[in-house]
Amino acid sequence: MTQKVKIKIAVPEDGLLMAQADAQIFSDSWNQKSFADSINNEREIVLSAFCGESDEFAGYAAVSYIFDEANINRIAVIKKYRGNKLGTAMLDEIEKHLPDEVMVINLEVRQSNSYAINMYKLSGYHIMGIRKKFYRVPDEDALLMTKRKV
Repeated sequence: MTQKVKIKIAVPEDGLLMAQADAQIFSDSWNQKSFADSINNEREIVLSAFCGESDEFAGYAAVSYIFDEANINRIAVIKKYRGNKLGTAMLDEIEKHLPDEVMVINLEVRQSNSYAINMYKLSGYHIMGIRKKFYRVPDEDALLMTKRKV
């Protein structure tokens, strides 16, 4: 990563930035309340990423966990900061914040999102199955990917 990066636990004030970015990235975007609910949930970890000298908002991740399993519900990098390994840095940061008992991390990704799939594979995730017609607008299958912590 060539720029200064700061990844931190999100605070409620970050929810608006996340919702605005989410609306530009995903067809099934979350609103500010959805992000606020995740930020305030004791069984979820939400991260905000900031880049550059002015700490410009650059991305976010939301993961929920229960017992020994976690699910990455959202992870995104705004267009301007893609290609700088920020997504990989957020995946690493997620693992640092998960409780020790979490041994499995799951996520779904659009089958056509080859960039994200490659990033997940490089981070140790494996394709475990397909969720048919998981996504809407447009309809698309999701790949279920899993990483087992060692």
